[in-house]
Amino acid sequence: GVAKALEILTADGARELFASAIKPGKEVHADDRYDTGREIALVQLGSVSAPLRAYAVLKDHAKASHSLRLAALALKVRECKVGHFDKVIAAIDEMVKALKEENLADIAKRDQCKEEYLKIESTSKDLQWKIKNNVAKIDKLAKLIELRTAQKEKTIEEIAEVDAHMELLTAVRTEENNDFLNEKKLDQDSIDLLMAARDALASYYSNHSVAMGEVQGSVKGAALLQQPEFNVSADQAPEADFSDKGHRKGEAKGIVSIMTMIIEDLNDEIKNGMKAEEEAQLEYESQMDAAKKLKEELIAKKVSLEEAIAKREEDKSAEIELQTNNENELDDEMKYKASIKPDCDWIIGAFEKRAAARVSEMDGLAGAKEFLVGYQPPSQEASLLEQRQGAKPFDDAALAKVRFLGMRR
Repeated sequence: GVAKALEILTADGARELFASAIKPGKEVHADDRYDTGREIALVQLGSVSAPLRAYAVLKDHAKASHSLRLAALALKVRECKVGHFDKVIAAIDEMVKALKEENLADIAKRDQCKEEYLKIESTSKDLQWKIKNNVAKIDKLAKLIELRTAQKEKTIEEIAEVDAHMELLTAVRTEENNDFLNEKKLDQDSIDLLMAARDALASYYSNHSVAMGEVQGSVKGAALLQQPEFNVSADQAPEADFSDKGHRKGEAKGIVSIMTMIIEDLNDEIKNGMKAEEEAQLEYESQMDAAKKLKEELIAKKVSLEEAIAKREEDKSAEIELQTNNENELDDEMKYKASIKPDCDWIIGAFEKRAAARVSEMDGLAGAKEFLVGYQPPSQEASLLEQRQGAKPFDDAALAKVRFLGMRR
């Protein structure tokens, strides 16, 4: 091994390369964050290969998964003294445990977010459907209220028309009754006068012993229709011959009969008037009863419409309240979705990438642990292996004798 190393180092190409690359003195303040593209750990040496290989594995997987915690553990492995890996192995086990818990937590969080999104979508659709129905029902109730209100206003107008009709009937009936009473009084006053005159005339004839015989009547206007018969011209003056008081009894009888017929006629006129008044009153009362019944029906209809309007108003208010509650619930759902969206969208979007990174971390940890757990310190027999195989004795000063171009002796 040493001879091979000397052969490599003393070759002409190596001498020229070292002369150009190696500068006098030692480089200091180097930052391990930068990757030179070369793994310079002594992984080839049997006595220290396990920890360095563990470091290399952790470093590679930290770089691949962009894991700061794996990189930190790699540095911890590199700085750990040979043979003292218990703490590092324990740290690896803790990290494996943490990664498994993180994986379960990511799965739970992703599944919870998906479930919450499904719940929000289902609830939102249900609330939107309810709000749509609320709006339709409110519109329907508003139209019903408008219709019933118009019907109520028309009913109120009809009640007013019935009231006006009843007032007109009463006014006409009152006027007709007043006319009847006035005509009746006139007829009664006329009868009273005629009866007084007739009684006076009858008393006169009775006092003067003028017999009138049976007074005829009951034929209205019969005497008025009879005209006296004249033997001579009606324009000729009568003779001035006077007769006795009994000569005029026929004329007296005619006058009394005429007066009696007029009295009877006036009395019949009163009776006919009373009959007409009675019929008019009955007709008035019949019309008034019909009008009152119609008014009662209209009032009942008005009350029913008012109750229907009030009920529809209550239903509308209740539906508006339901709509408001549904809109508030929908708003709450949207706010809740907005509150979980950043975290949920992130975990759902990054889930696969995080899972792959954890797999890489787990592989690195598993590989590093295998190297560390399987490490055994080199035995004395192993160190003397070359001598047993006939190799030349190791010359500690051999490397110092190598001359590099550009370096002083």
